[in-house]
Amino acid sequence: MAQPAPLDIATAFTKAWTSHDVEKAASYVADDVVFDGPMQQSTGKEPYLKGLTKLSEDVTGVRMIAAFGDDHQALLMYDLMTKSSGALSCAKHLTVSDGKIHSDKLTFDSKKLGSAKPRAN
Repeated sequence: MAQPAPLDIATAFTKAWTSHDVEKAASYVADDVVFDGPMQQSTGKEPYLKGLTKLSEDVTGVRMIAAFGDDHQALLMYDLMTKSSGALSCAKHLTVSDGKIHSDKLTFDSKKLGSAKPRAN
């Protein structure tokens, strides 16, 4: 049976974690996932899911703006509704192989976050 397309994995993953089902979201994530975002950089499933769980607790909704993908990657743009910071416009690039997310690069305006800290270089 063929693996789902990266775009299908990316959208199912996003729907899961924004609906507070981090356990289901975790099923789409590779053990060696690399994350690069404004507030966190990590390697490995455990720290990635720890950050995702914290963010998920603040989410009240999501509105998908656009979603594109090919055989190896997906690019999502969405408005993330949060309790603490209101709406955050986000863009996320995910690479997928063997049905799992191996990298996640997230960008959004971190100045909108009340607890934003400067990114370490």
